[in-house]
Amino acid sequence: MQEFIAKYQDRILGTLSGFDRVIFRGSLRRLNYGWWDGKLQARVALGMEQYLGQNQVLFQNYREHVKKVSEASKERSTGPFREKGLPVEFVRSPKVDKDEMARGIAERHGVTSGPVCVLAAMELTPTFAHRGTHMVMDVRPCQVLYHYQIHPEVGWMHARIQTWFPFHVQIGINGREWLARQMQRAGLGYRQEGNCFVWLEDYAQAQQLMNRQLETNWAELLGTVGQSLNPLHEEIFARYETRYYWTCYQSEWATDVVFREAKDLRRLMPKFLRHVSRA
Repeated sequence: MQEFIAKYQDRILGTLSGFDRVIFRGSLRRLNYGWWDGKLQARVALGMEQYLGQNQVLFQNYREHVKKVSEASKERSTGPFREKGLPVEFVRSPKVDKDEMARGIAERHGVTSGPVCVLAAMELTPTFAHRGTHMVMDVRPCQVLYHYQIHPEVGWMHARIQTWFPFHVQIGINGREWLARQMQRAGLGYRQEGNCFVWLEDYAQAQQLMNRQLETNWAELLGTVGQSLNPLHEEIFARYETRYYWTCYQSEWATDVVFREAKDLRRLMPKFLRHVSRA
């Protein structure tokens, strides 16, 4: 990319490099650890066994216990949206573009900041099951909740939580949406089309702002969002304390290149496309 920019620098108005789409995952490692049992042909969920022991729940009563916890968690998780009169909808088809659906809801309800909606869906997720004298790791369909919001710092984002143990979390942000918020606070002019900035008042200053994203205290930012997904977390794990461990599941880094004249890009575009097709 640097060679490309150097080659056409006299025709380039400015460049911008940084995060595009980034997805983080949060897991409760203390709940998830265990060991493989050859006789059961399954991974024993020792962490879940300890949780049940600390809460004086028999393994055979696991489903009854977690169903009760799940229902209470869903109610508290969606409560703030219902109180504001914002939609909490179940999406039946996996083909539905949830992000597009949520953006449409935001437009119809005139939401420009804060919570937008909750979209629920059934997805295959890792969980636990009672087998013999143990709790084991399992996979089964489970309802998940997607919280959409316009975050005061990072802008448009979604956060997903599994409503059944072990309450896995996934948080998706967009570096360009985040930068737009940064530039608004800094009073820096820009023009955005979709996920691209077609004009920036000051490319160098915009790049400095985007570089600050790399200095983020991720555990603090993600932890705050995670807490809003399940307000009952502290209560559920009062006797078996556990915190989310965050990992970056997917990360996209993009460089925007803005040419001074549209005619230059039109002339070069066929060459770029031929190069990509041969790569």
